[in-house]
Amino acid sequence: MAAIVRPKQPILFSDRPRGVVTADLLDAQIHNLVEAIHSTQQALEDIRRDDGKLKNNIIGRDQLVTELKHSRQEIDSVEQRTHAAAQATIDAAARTVNTIRDVDLRARDAEAAAISAASMLSAISHGNVNALDSASDAENSADRAESAAISSENWANHSLANSDNAIAAKNEATQWAEYLAGPVVNPEMAPEYISKHPFGHGLYYQPVEGGLAGLWSAKWWALYAQQLVGHWNFYYLGAWAQPPMPGSTNPETGLTTPSPLLPGSFYYNTDVNQLYIWDGTQWVSPIKLTPAYQSNYVYVATAGQKTFSGADFHGNIPLLSDNDTDVHLNGIRLVGGTDYTVDKATNSLTLAVGATVNSMVQWDLLVEASQLAPGAISVFKIKITPVPDGTNKNFTMTYPNPTLGDQPVAATQVAEVAISIDGIVQEPAVDFSTSANTLTFSTAPQLGCRIWGTWHASDIIIP
Repeated sequence: MAAIVRPKQPILFSDRPRGVVTADLLDAQIHNLVEAIHSTQQALEDIRRDDGKLKNNIIGRDQLVTELKHSRQEIDSVEQRTHAAAQATIDAAARTVNTIRDVDLRARDAEAAAISAASMLSAISHGNVNALDSASDAENSADRAESAAISSENWANHSLANSDNAIAAKNEATQWAEYLAGPVVNPEMAPEYISKHPFGHGLYYQPVEGGLAGLWSAKWWALYAQQLVGHWNFYYLGAWAQPPMPGSTNPETGLTTPSPLLPGSFYYNTDVNQLYIWDGTQWVSPIKLTPAYQSNYVYVATAGQKTFSGADFHGNIPLLSDNDTDVHLNGIRLVGGTDYTVDKATNSLTLAVGATVNSMVQWDLLVEASQLAPGAISVFKIKITPVPDGTNKNFTMTYPNPTLGDQPVAATQVAEVAISIDGIVQEPAVDFSTSANTLTFSTAPQLGCRIWGTWHASDIIIP
């Protein structure tokens, strides 16, 4: 039979602080307990069957020789003692298991303590690295501070030097100011004046209009500026709410306009926010119209067609006078005189190269230059009478003249008038035509519809 190892406890863990247990002591205690349990179980296997009874033939003659001398009661006593020993062994094994569990818990505490200790060591190591970095940063900062101190000292010396330079420049500037504000001298005295002055280099005598003479100095520039600004101030009359008349006084500035007004005099009108120029007889605007769109005609070409005239795709017929033209072939603008020519006598357009079948030719007529007003156009909302009755096509147009009241419209071309019926814009020369103050529609407007329009007058300027 194997020898039984008795469990023993070399160290009392409860006397130690929680978490302060070394691994070697735990290993020794666990090893002792495992050996005690193993030897006890081995001893039980030697005398005990799986059903809990003693193994067969375990008691031989040698064991019974002495025992047979005793009474049956002694045999029973032996069995009881054996059973008690077995039960004690089982209890000891249970206590051993509990001890193992307690050791396991303490081992877990020890493992957690070891992990915590490792983390603390890592933090200490990291702190040491940071401390080294901080020491390095402090050393670098000290170097930078020393460098900054040296730089500050250099800048102080530089500032002191610049201060001396500034004082010298101030003194020289003062002398220059006294010199440039010097007197206007006679022409024959100017060379001697320059030669004796400490800053005479680079300067020379400059005659001044009006008989005086002097140096190319601040005083000369002041006289020259006076000549320029004086003339400008003479022609510019300032801002007025109404056209200034000769000899009138501006209520805002108190300045009086010249009498008579010279052509070229101008003022700013604060009512219409526009400049006006006096042409010798009246105030006119410097704005000038340029030729712009008047009407357009669209033709669909046949194969090789060059000449276009008469009614276009919409039935409109071009009538030329001194109009300039723009021509587009399939959306591409052509060059006049090279790609096409216009014959005003026959009201025709001729291409240099015949167009392909179904090509689109757009022929735009521009407003004649002779019909453009010399100043800005005036736009009036026109009154149209009588009220539409569903059959009438002819109407009369008037506009509100600010000075004379309602006056008849004097349209020289249909493009000057814009007409809308119930908010729908009508096409000039297609949906309507004009003649002075007469408005004629192609189709009679419906009863109850609302007609309104504007007149872009090119020959009426109202400042």
